[in-house]
Amino acid sequence: MTWQLLVGLSVLLYSINGLLHRTIMKDESSDAYAQAFAFTGLISFFFLIVLLFRGGFVSSPSWSQLLLFVLTAFLSSIGMVFTFMGFKSISASEHTILLTSSRLWLMIGAILLLQESLTIAKLTGTVAILFGVVFAEWRGRTFVFNKGAVYVLLAALFFASSETVSFFIVRNFDVLSYMFYSSVFVTSMLFIFRPKVVKKLSFYLKPRRALNICTTSVNDALANVFGLAAYQVGRNALQIGPIMATQTLLTVLLAIAILRERDYMPQKIVGSLAALFGTILLL
Repeated sequence: MTWQLLVGLSVLLYSINGLLHRTIMKDESSDAYAQAFAFTGLISFFFLIVLLFRGGFVSSPSWSQLLLFVLTAFLSSIGMVFTFMGFKSISASEHTILLTSSRLWLMIGAILLLQESLTIAKLTGTVAILFGVVFAEWRGRTFVFNKGAVYVLLAALFFASSETVSFFIVRNFDVLSYMFYSSVFVTSMLFIFRPKVVKKLSFYLKPRRALNICTTSVNDALANVFGLAAYQVGRNALQIGPIMATQTLLTVLLAIAILRERDYMPQKIVGSLAALFGTILLL
């Protein structure tokens, strides 16, 4: 399977997840932190089942790799915490725009850590995609640079750092084994940060919510596998990273078609076309 197809599948699954998360987080009794804890825990269980059916772990981390595993889990966990803190202070559109800055940090990581070369086509494609996301989410008002904005920018930095180190690890590590270890570490750290989160898991006992969280967990697990497998095939984080940002725009388009969220529709379509142009350049 080509890296382009793997990235496409990953973007599609992440976009569907964005829609599912949006529907359940509209519930006033929902909790973003509990949502993250629940679906990362289910992801761990999902990968454990897959590995058992496959016959066990193909790769086991050395002590040096184990430190990198802990590092990626720590970075992801901190990123999630800052993301949720940001939701309390800024609008959803501002949140999306600021979080997209993670793609710029990933570019820097790909050049410095992964030793990839930046070309004019890659740079132009990346700029077009980021412009598309910002344009589609812009709501015509001045940004308020408060602590919420700072939290989201920090989240973007932590997520990009975690993703860069993950790409580095899977150069010589089985993706399924890595995802199991990673999801277990992330779930454990989220519990350490807030042990009382388990009290809010009763929210997911209703059938509709349980189906939602199980579906998002499977989708997220597969999307991660496809994304990391794409890097194993192409070794091109400078292309994969920006293309992954198009998941935001695909979620927007799905929301227009399914949830009837048709406000700012011309703006969203123009932004999506700009991102499509950037994607074509990167492919």
